[in-house]
Amino acid sequence: MSRQSLPLQQIKAFEAAARRLSFSRAAEELNVLQPAISRHVAALEAELGVRLFLRTKPRLTLTEDGVLLADAVSRGFDAIRNGMDALRARRGDETIVVSASIGFTSLYLLPRLAEFQALHPSTKIQIVTRDQNPDFNANKCDVVILFGEQGVPGTSSRRIFAERMVAVCHPDLLNNGQSLTHAELAQRKLLHMSELDHNGDWERFFEGTGIEIPKPPAHDAYLSYMVYLRAIQNGLGIGIGWRPLLDEYLSSGALALASAHECNTKRGYFCSITSAGQSKPGTGLFLDWIGEVN
Repeated sequence: MSRQSLPLQQIKAFEAAARRLSFSRAAEELNVLQPAISRHVAALEAELGVRLFLRTKPRLTLTEDGVLLADAVSRGFDAIRNGMDALRARRGDETIVVSASIGFTSLYLLPRLAEFQALHPSTKIQIVTRDQNPDFNANKCDVVILFGEQGVPGTSSRRIFAERMVAVCHPDLLNNGQSLTHAELAQRKLLHMSELDHNGDWERFFEGTGIEIPKPPAHDAYLSYMVYLRAIQNGLGIGIGWRPLLDEYLSSGALALASAHECNTKRGYFCSITSAGQSKPGTGLFLDWIGEVN
């Protein structure tokens, strides 16, 4: 069989049926009628002179010859996809899909993104925020920015910055700008985050002081960090902030440090390149840049 006469429609139908072990499901995937899949497979079997499937129920069974061909076709399709991905990666312009939280995006990434675009004008950045998104799938993004103790395991990752936790509030809540002691701070109204990674932040902040803080009432706990930050700005209480995320707010006087204490942990923000982004040169440029930017 010459390359020019490869029965591509038959091979495509066989590959779908071999994956699904069902002519009906293969037909649904390829948006054709089930008899069309049966005809294509039968024609391919006639061409090769072998049986590829045993028509068993409830699912098809691949014969030994069918397994051999399915493996060869799968490897061939993978090679085609890899070649197409390589060609896409060589295009002059490419778009990198970056997933990050709304807080990190608003407070850190967006204010600095123009610098990356100036350095790499041919690489475009599309930001996807994932907060409270139950359908978030990191594999559909090229770059993922996560908060924790490490990046995505098994990927190329860099720490952007380590966690530096501070207590912040509206300046009017302090007496002549004087910071509070731990004991004084514990007596104030403390606002909390209910999000899983941050619902124990105040306990971390007071760790080692011997001071225990009461469990917050539900109306003083916030799921969204941007809503939490707005509550702090509006003087509703004292909250946790992170440097350098809030450096601009502190330098402008919009917020003040409620305590001189800074809590440093092993956690931080990490940038990771996903499997989807490995073939894009721009992801490496982004990873190097965000690991060095101030």
